[in-house]
Amino acid sequence: MRKLKDLIPKNINIKWKLTLWAAFLMLFLFFSYNILQYFVIQNWVVNKEKQTIHKKMEEVTAYIQDSSFLGSVSDSEQYLDVLNEKYQLIRIVKENNSPLFTISDEVPQSWVAPKYVTKEELVEISPKGDRLLIYRRPIEVNGFKGTVEIVRNLENFDSLISQIFMLVIVTGLVAMILSLLGGRLISFQLLKPINSMIRTMKRIKENGLEERVQINKQRDEMTELGIMFNELMDNLEKSFQQQQQFVEDASHELKTPLSIIHGHLSLINRWGKDSPTVLERSIHLSLNETNRLIYLVSELLTLSRAEESTTNTNSLEEVKIKEILVDIVENFKTINNDFEIFSTIDISSDFTLKILKSHLEQIMIILLDNAIKYSANKKVIQIYVRNADKQLTIEVKDYGVGIPKEELPFVSNRFYRVDKARSRKYGGNGLGLSIAKRLLDIYQGTIEMDSVYGKWTKVQIIFALEEDVQKVR
Repeated sequence: MRKLKDLIPKNINIKWKLTLWAAFLMLFLFFSYNILQYFVIQNWVVNKEKQTIHKKMEEVTAYIQDSSFLGSVSDSEQYLDVLNEKYQLIRIVKENNSPLFTISDEVPQSWVAPKYVTKEELVEISPKGDRLLIYRRPIEVNGFKGTVEIVRNLENFDSLISQIFMLVIVTGLVAMILSLLGGRLISFQLLKPINSMIRTMKRIKENGLEERVQINKQRDEMTELGIMFNELMDNLEKSFQQQQQFVEDASHELKTPLSIIHGHLSLINRWGKDSPTVLERSIHLSLNETNRLIYLVSELLTLSRAEESTTNTNSLEEVKIKEILVDIVENFKTINNDFEIFSTIDISSDFTLKILKSHLEQIMIILLDNAIKYSANKKVIQIYVRNADKQLTIEVKDYGVGIPKEELPFVSNRFYRVDKARSRKYGGNGLGLSIAKRLLDIYQGTIEMDSVYGKWTKVQIIFALEEDVQKVR
């Protein structure tokens, strides 16, 4: 037997699948209910007929046993004729299977042969297409032995059942039409948000990523789907814009050193081969630009890895922060001996944080490298680390060129340089703070900057601490 799902073609769209499934379901429920109702009514009517024929048999046998009907058969016939009903036969049968007398109302005697029995029986037969219910009970009165037969024609019952069956068929056809219409309406309502998404996607394909699905006020699964779709599109648009900006910025950054290298190679090709001074100068500058390209590509790779990082902070081990920070500061003092680097690390030696050691080192190196790079004439760096208000704050302050206030919100963007303070003469590619910010995002950390242009710049990184983090001793 084929399954119901096999009856629905697989190449039709989901709208018609929902319509047909809903129609099948409603039809199944309708026919199940009506068939159950049909058999319940049928069983109830049969039981009612059996109760009626039993009651009639009790009346007939009680009359026979309480009267001397053998002495006056005609009087007994008249009385039993009164007891008889339409579509019913009452007959007294002698021991030789011959009728003593018969009273019938629209039940032909030839349909049921008289039969003498010694014990009660209730049978159902169908001669000539009509259903007959026959009840026989033996009697013995005044030396007479015989059988009382009552035959009921269930024609009325069959007529009622036929009408009910026709009603089921007719209402089933109506239900089939209504179920298709209802299924169509249900599928339309269910697919309305999805159709809206499809239309939105088509508009996105034609017009760009700005389109969004309209969200209804009621909160159901389809509304949640629409919200999730809009959030996905927001993230996609943001990612697309970032990638577009990244490509534009990277193209711009790569264009300059490549142009410089190309210019020097052209210069060497024209007359540098015959001029050692020009040759040496061009090779030196080309190598500088090549090194800058290598550094730029390295930073781009680091930034890409930071953005793709899916580090699970719950699986990290606690690392001792003070020990790492002391080592980093000591290293910078060693390689920058012309700088005065002051550090106040106001946390205990046992203070720990869930973070990869390499990530913390990279963040600190970026901050200290920027501070040294842009310190100008006053070569002083101040580092302050403290644990307060359920957060760890690491502050790096330099007294260099500073940043204009209006530029502060943008300095952590990729390739961003402040026109005056962060020009190429200081080196770098404008990626350091972007890398630091992406690494901090992994640990739900934040970066804050404050500056007075031409005087100083202060950068703070902040980690929110859990309740069970060790306190400063």
